[in-house]
Amino acid sequence: MIDLGRYALYIGLMVSVYTLFAILYGLFRRNRSFIESGYRGLYLIFFLYTISAIALIYAFVTDRFQIRYVAGYSERALPLFYKVTGLWAGQDGSLLFWGWLLSLFGLIVMYQNRKDRIHLYLPYVALIIGAVEAFFLILSVFVTPPFELLPTTPPDGNGLNPLLQNPGMVFHPPALYLGYVGFTVPFAFAMAALITGELDSWWIRKTRRWTIFSWTFLTLGIVFGGWWAYRELGWGGVWGWDPVENSSLMPWLTATAFLHSVMIQERRGMLKVWNMALILLTFSLSIFGTFLTRSGVVASVHAFGQSSVGYVFLGFLGIVLVFGMILISIRYRELRGEERLEALLSRESTFLYNNLILLGIAFATFWGTIFPIISEAVKGVKVSVGPPFFNRVNTPLFLAMIAIMGICPLIGWRSTSWQSLKRRFAIPTLVMMASVGPIILLGADRPMAVFFYAFSVFVLVTTIIEFYDGTRARQRMTGEGALTALGRLISKNRRRYGGYIVHVGIVMMTVGLVGYGFFQQKDEAHLKPGEALVLDDYRFVFNGLEPGRKWNYEAVRAKIRVFKGGKDLGFLYPEKRFYTKQGQPTTEVAIRSGLVEDIYLILAGWNNDGSVTIVAIIDPLLQWIWIGTGVATFGAILAVVPRRKRAGVRVPVAEGEVVGT
Repeated sequence: MIDLGRYALYIGLMVSVYTLFAILYGLFRRNRSFIESGYRGLYLIFFLYTISAIALIYAFVTDRFQIRYVAGYSERALPLFYKVTGLWAGQDGSLLFWGWLLSLFGLIVMYQNRKDRIHLYLPYVALIIGAVEAFFLILSVFVTPPFELLPTTPPDGNGLNPLLQNPGMVFHPPALYLGYVGFTVPFAFAMAALITGELDSWWIRKTRRWTIFSWTFLTLGIVFGGWWAYRELGWGGVWGWDPVENSSLMPWLTATAFLHSVMIQERRGMLKVWNMALILLTFSLSIFGTFLTRSGVVASVHAFGQSSVGYVFLGFLGIVLVFGMILISIRYRELRGEERLEALLSRESTFLYNNLILLGIAFATFWGTIFPIISEAVKGVKVSVGPPFFNRVNTPLFLAMIAIMGICPLIGWRSTSWQSLKRRFAIPTLVMMASVGPIILLGADRPMAVFFYAFSVFVLVTTIIEFYDGTRARQRMTGEGALTALGRLISKNRRRYGGYIVHVGIVMMTVGLVGYGFFQQKDEAHLKPGEALVLDDYRFVFNGLEPGRKWNYEAVRAKIRVFKGGKDLGFLYPEKRFYTKQGQPTTEVAIRSGLVEDIYLILAGWNNDGSVTIVAIIDPLLQWIWIGTGVATFGAILAVVPRRKRAGVRVPVAEGEVVGT
């Protein structure tokens, strides 16, 4: 099975080279047979990648420690659940997994467009996807071979990093990869449009669902990573502006900008250059994030170790950028739209302002991430750029983004009169202003937090008005009841109202981020049995230590009784784990979650006399991050899933609406 997996990669690389040659030759000679042969090559690459991925999973499950990668990331005592996830636990396997996903997406693209095989664009789409597949196959064969054998077979493996033995790391990497890899598809279609000169909105329509799919999974990947960090790293937060965290945020920001600006191209034929640049930038930032993660140039708990593979990615990134910019420059005159913005107060303008804000956040994040690398390369001194910089620069921009989310639905296309603006802004503005007092009374006394919550109310009110107005209009037209009209309104305009639901989810996430970011409380105490740590209106009473053992580790946990205002809330058990294969202990926090706040306890250490050091944290509203993620995901699914059309019935679809934030 090991040899089968290795040879499948070798054959896959040869097939990928043939696929590129066949499509190029077929295009040059206008020979459909060679082009069709290249298409079949993409199918075969998926089959070979699947064999290799299954072989590597089999090696983990059956403890084949003669494989260097398996020995480095598994052990006999490791639960089966985590053995299977060894496929993406380390660099070699994760690149294999990335390539397999890409081959799957290539297969789906070819199947989806099987009726358009005679069209000129499809060979170029296949060529670009095939070229990216060939790059990953080269990595898996020559740079990071996942089936490389050790000189001698050890009796047991080194074990999986304890930090990765958490359900969050089971879902976080695959979701992130689905997002990263998924952007290859709209990138391939965009480049095909540039090559063929077919520069209208066909490629956007073809890839709309792919873009929303990729954006959704990138969002989930980022949030799953925050959930893992919150539960596993023992610091009480979900986002620390870590370089690798930033590397996933940057393509999310540019993809969000792209999702908005394509509306303008579809409806008005504008921003064609902008959209090409955005999809090129999004795909390039996905590759750049992989470079940061795998090169070892940044220190991060999320990053792999020092490796030359990162610089291979950097070279590939350079090729992608040069290739894309040359194509855009060649087609620049044709891409320039005849339409122009007609007013500063129009929906087109607000989308453009939103894009500029998103790109501003992306640039600030990019600069803060790479500046230490540049400083070290030029001066030999690594300058630290930490959370204060990112918070100071990006927080006002995030606030402006939230405000734009509320303003945009109130403004019409092309232009909006002042009378219309006053009428449409009246209710949301009054409700927002009326909410300030209760927000402050509820404890949000910091100015920036008040602004965030007030504008969140503004967004929610404008969204409710959009649903209400649409429902009332449908009731007048059809005579349906309110609930029936609302359901059918959403069903017939899924993209539009799915986008509004995504906005609601983003607002919920904002509520959670602001709550924990501005109002977190923290204290630490050295306690003997029977003593208590008091934080706000909570009392944490230490009731002694308890030993434990499970799977491949031993544990020591503290028994903490929690009281709030005299009410007994039960016990929490923060612990330290000692894994057999690793020398240093790991921290396992105890969390009691609620809609209002989370209780977060850390066992920092203990002494021979039975005393302990406990850290207690109160995180207000943090659960709304996870709730908002669920709502945003539902909205994205609603927007991307096509509705069934009844035969013989023309179904109206809202024009020019794309899900996004």
